[in-house]
Amino acid sequence: MVDKYTIIRDGDNKKSICDMSKYRILVSIDEKEYFWVLVDREMLIKNPTKGDLKGAKLKTYNKTNICPRCRTENNITDKSILYPKNVSRDKTGEWVCIRHYIRDYERHDPDSKNNLMKSLRDRRTGNLNDPDNVLGDNCQELTCRWRGIKDLNKENDNYNSPIDHSRDHEIGIVQTKGRRYDPIQGRWPFGNLEKDHDKDFDFMICWCVSDDGETIERGYIIPKKEIIKTTYISIVKNPVRRGSSITPWYEQYRIKDDNILRKINEIWKEIIKYKKI
Repeated sequence: MVDKYTIIRDGDNKKSICDMSKYRILVSIDEKEYFWVLVDREMLIKNPTKGDLKGAKLKTYNKTNICPRCRTENNITDKSILYPKNVSRDKTGEWVCIRHYIRDYERHDPDSKNNLMKSLRDRRTGNLNDPDNVLGDNCQELTCRWRGIKDLNKENDNYNSPIDHSRDHEIGIVQTKGRRYDPIQGRWPFGNLEKDHDKDFDFMICWCVSDDGETIERGYIIPKKEIIKTTYISIVKNPVRRGSSITPWYEQYRIKDDNILRKINEIWKEIIKYKKI
């Protein structure tokens, strides 16, 4: 039995992959300048020599051989290059990278927790009262009110949007996370952020909410370059090592102005007045 995640890459049958193991692909990031990449036994090799390219079969998926979904999201990386190990047709018949193929598959798979209609249905009905959903919505609204930006999840009626907010005129595209304080562990566990690495944002705003949900104790504005260096963030309230206080890397991004934090909490109290978490 074929697993539902089995991907028939590079066409409608596996034979096309097995016939040859060496391909040359002409790639363009900006749709002006082009460069060659070599695929040898499904491994991507950048900057190949003329000798490397000799005997390689030409492969083309579109005029730039870049995933159109990555281009639309303005998030082009090496994973955006289309080649036999990293390409499949989406439901429209267009060639896309494997990451976007799986994302699209799960959004329309009725058994997937990431199913688009299931997600929208949950957010519009009883699951709106789920504490995690309420906390997340409140933190999103806090960012929007404080920064004067829009919540694109609500604006576009799409809670699986790769971009959460409209562009901030000062700091660019913003992503929001919020967590309650865990008094047992003495920290705000923001958890695994690996899935956020592929999202389009410039800064992540992390709201540290008190245990009772009444106060924003801390706020952090962390650049994406720091987020992609790690897969897990847990903000410790009183960090120590060997009995001495230490300063974790994320403290440089903490909102330390008391007046700003006071304003943030005024907004927060207005939000939770009607939407308790």
